[in-house]
Amino acid sequence: MLSKIIGLAVCVSVAAGHVQAQPAAMEFYKDLSLLPYIYTDAEPHYISSYDRTGGNDDGFRGTYSQLYVDDKGEHVIFEEDGPGCIYNLWFTGSGRNLHWGKIRFYFDNEKTPRIEYEAEEFFSGLHPPFVYPLVTHSFISSGGFSCSMPFPFAAHLKVTTEKTAGFYNIYYLLYKNSSLESWTGRMDCSRLIDLFQSCGRDPKPATEDIRVARKTISLAAAARGTSPEVELLSLNHAGTIQHIKINPLYAPDAYALNHVYLRIFYDGQAQPAIDVPLGPFFGSGLGEAEVRSLFIGMSASGTYYCYLPMPFRNGIRITIQNRSYQSGGEFFCEAGYTDRPPAARKDATLGYFGATYNNAWPITEPNDYVLLDYQGSGAVVGQVMTVEPVKPDRKRWWEGDMRIYIDGEQQPRFHGTGHEDEYQGGWSTFWLMNPYSLPLFGEPKTQDLIDVFGQVNGSTTAYRFWPGKIHFRKSITISTEHGNHNDTPANYSSLVYYYHIPR
Repeated sequence: MLSKIIGLAVCVSVAAGHVQAQPAAMEFYKDLSLLPYIYTDAEPHYISSYDRTGGNDDGFRGTYSQLYVDDKGEHVIFEEDGPGCIYNLWFTGSGRNLHWGKIRFYFDNEKTPRIEYEAEEFFSGLHPPFVYPLVTHSFISSGGFSCSMPFPFAAHLKVTTEKTAGFYNIYYLLYKNSSLESWTGRMDCSRLIDLFQSCGRDPKPATEDIRVARKTISLAAAARGTSPEVELLSLNHAGTIQHIKINPLYAPDAYALNHVYLRIFYDGQAQPAIDVPLGPFFGSGLGEAEVRSLFIGMSASGTYYCYLPMPFRNGIRITIQNRSYQSGGEFFCEAGYTDRPPAARKDATLGYFGATYNNAWPITEPNDYVLLDYQGSGAVVGQVMTVEPVKPDRKRWWEGDMRIYIDGEQQPRFHGTGHEDEYQGGWSTFWLMNPYSLPLFGEPKTQDLIDVFGQVNGSTTAYRFWPGKIHFRKSITISTEHGNHNDTPANYSSLVYYYHIPR
């Protein structure tokens, strides 16, 4: 649909060896209006304890819970040459506790770790700068121990655990032709902590020249499945959408929020570039939920928000459309925008914002459920996924592993260990029974929970954002198993947020 758009993407050629790097580590969060820029130097990676044989020994026995054991007897779970940055690391433990002793971080081939803590102390939130919400323990992220403190490293980083850690995953980026300063305890984390504690407020730097279009939209029941779309905003010049906010003036159910669509047309397009249901777009496929993430959110008693910037060159049109035979109700809608796109940046390409919705109700074939299959170049920002069992006794769909294939690689660059792990929780029953919503990940709602022979089953909706973004040059496929070996039918739906360069 964007193949006819020209001119927005700006890429300036320069001499080799002078590549401008994507802002990394703490700098990534300093100006989130830069999210649409796509860089050639950012290389995303993910490491986990997944079973390399294709089975389900993803951490139960610790077979793949380390890369190797070093000459000091420490279990090495991460080792890379820099420059690079770890953006997130996660563990879970038996009985919702960690029993594997100390975690240690060795920077730049130093013999003494710069960071050394007993595992549970590291995630306790009691030791600055490792405080909430940069770290969360199992009673906050429901079975998971997660750290979202960026750990940049200049030359080398090695992370070890004293004993076998069990389940774990680490998300990180490597940066080519760049330079980074390695992590020190002297780094000021106050701004990032404030940013994470202020979800619901625009995380981008304040902009004085934002114009705001407000409108109450009334949607009638669809005739023959679709009603006419109602326009929220139409512009015929360059600019950037800074936020979209929607407040239903009635109590919409899950069916309504999966059948009222947000549609966005860029630069005179006849067909929408974005055509997605409101519920998943604002963070929940199970109807209204308390979602408070850094970029999107919703509340049963307040406004739904999206702060992901959306640049355009020649114009934009935003509409709302009802696709159910029920009345779509009334919505108070708001779009904030500036009358200019972001400026061109040396060695960076400005991408269009994209959001792709998919569903399989149910998926029964023995293949992965696909959240996104995109041909072209860009960078993924985050995703929302909803799973509803087809029957109470058809459980263990959560054993399915996330797999992300980048640029045509035959093996997944990202390989997870199960749904609750990838969304930073742990242990299916505890996870399903204790919803949570945090700045970069969450499981804001579960429903229809039932005990099936001592193990809870039910529906869930979850989200995750990828700081640093998952860059790709040729293609990306994001998929997940539904159950171990795709053996469990279930109703899956999803939405992926990304920036992409027009083809």
